[in-house]
Amino acid sequence: MTKSDQPLHAPSIPNAFYAPTLLPAIEELLARGVDRERIEGLFRRSLFELRTPFMRIPLFMSRRFWAFALEQTGDPLIGLAAGRRFVSTATNGLTYLFDVADSLDSACQYFVRFFPFFNGHFQARIVRGDDSVELRLLDRGSVKTSAATTDYILISLCSMLRRKFLASGLERDPILGVGLAGACTVNPQEHAQAFRAPVQWGQAQHSIRLDPQLFVIPLTPGNHELEQTLVELLEQTRRNSEPTLLEQVCDHLIVDLAEANWQQFCTTQHLLERTAARRLKALGWSFSELLDEYRRYRAEDFLQGTDLELVEISDRLGYSDVQSLNRACLRWLGCAPGAWRTRQGQ
Repeated sequence: MTKSDQPLHAPSIPNAFYAPTLLPAIEELLARGVDRERIEGLFRRSLFELRTPFMRIPLFMSRRFWAFALEQTGDPLIGLAAGRRFVSTATNGLTYLFDVADSLDSACQYFVRFFPFFNGHFQARIVRGDDSVELRLLDRGSVKTSAATTDYILISLCSMLRRKFLASGLERDPILGVGLAGACTVNPQEHAQAFRAPVQWGQAQHSIRLDPQLFVIPLTPGNHELEQTLVELLEQTRRNSEPTLLEQVCDHLIVDLAEANWQQFCTTQHLLERTAARRLKALGWSFSELLDEYRRYRAEDFLQGTDLELVEISDRLGYSDVQSLNRACLRWLGCAPGAWRTRQGQ
């Protein structure tokens, strides 16, 4: 097992995302007739609450949302469709900073610096070569991204990159191609048409390949004062972002699902168990529900992304035996874990 394949057990694992970044996707579902109350029930939050500036929610909710979106629409390209709405509807400090940066180079450097705060699924990296520059997205979250999540983020980012060029009056396209880590779909041309660029499948990381000459040229006249103000605001927000009790519980869970314990959490946080349970319930959850959610998505990740034996997966999830894992997978996935693993490998 390589280092990158090893289980994630560090408390610093990214485990939250900025809720308003999903609003364009929610709007896409509403436009397709998905009931608003069902969406709010999924998050256990009202849409008004989800619009709260800098509201962060646990990362498993991203997986939960996109699974729901696929189920409700039956559209495997729902992430692409929703991502087309992003630039016109989503605004935050990072998108503003991206727009005012004086080149793609500086815009992407800001993206690398701040994006993990907005979306804990990915860390970003700029890789420079002779014939291209790659903006890579590295899957580093507590739970893996779904294909719809990746589609949504990449097409949104492509739109932001192109918008920046158009705003400068330049008609050239800075995007040379897109790389996707997943297996090629049945109709790969659909992704190429959506990205308006060649797509390479089965890559080591998701990436956007950019023209190195266009990457560094000056674009719209820079506004250094505004740029620095936005940077300071983002840094201040990041420093002062206090995790909610929901985030704290989820961070406790991801350290080690096998050892996660409500009593230990409350002791560590200096909280009375009854008081903490009441506060957590006010946020829509119980400890056992959150434990079950993380076990489900980590089970899917282990079954699909590793060769671990079922007995080891059971141990890592905190089950006493494989039979307990089997019962949980029947409830979550509708079949035994071995059958689900075989189905995903087809």
